[in-house]
Amino acid sequence: MPFLKQNNPAKEIKAARYTAKYPDDFVVFFIGARINKFWRVDEWVPVVRAAFAMVKEAKALPNSPLLESRTMLSAFDWRVPVFIQFWRSFDELEAWANSKDLLHRPAQSEFFRRTAFNGNVGVFHETFRVKAGEYEAIYANMPRILLASAGEYVPVRPTTARDRFNTR
Repeated sequence: MPFLKQNNPAKEIKAARYTAKYPDDFVVFFIGARINKFWRVDEWVPVVRAAFAMVKEAKALPNSPLLESRTMLSAFDWRVPVFIQFWRSFDELEAWANSKDLLHRPAQSEFFRRTAFNGNVGVFHETFRVKAGEYEAIYANMPRILLASAGEYVPVRPTTARDRFNTR
């Protein structure tokens, strides 16, 4: 069926088990919002729009430190859009977040001015520094996503997770 054809290699399903290889340390950054009062569209829409604009801006930076960003809805709560991001380093993530020339600082200020203390919209982030080789990523019958999009996408050797960790 022609409408099922995948033209984008990032969406091409690999019918086997693959892993992601990334040669350096990196940062995993979860950031999201929770729409606490759905009818307060005037408060949550600007937060969500700003989030997408910031991702677009970060990806467009020359030699962008944002390696990959995916947006997902929480399986537990449809009111929680989450960005799962991979950054080259914590220092670069921090520099991006604190830059006066980029969108994050004004969006953060606007959130605190408009919404932060009334309970209508929540925001969160979690940051994890990952040392090179100190992770496991397995994809079975999946397109190239998440860490595999930031690094190499290679077949998994038929061993256990413990064996793979011990041979890095």
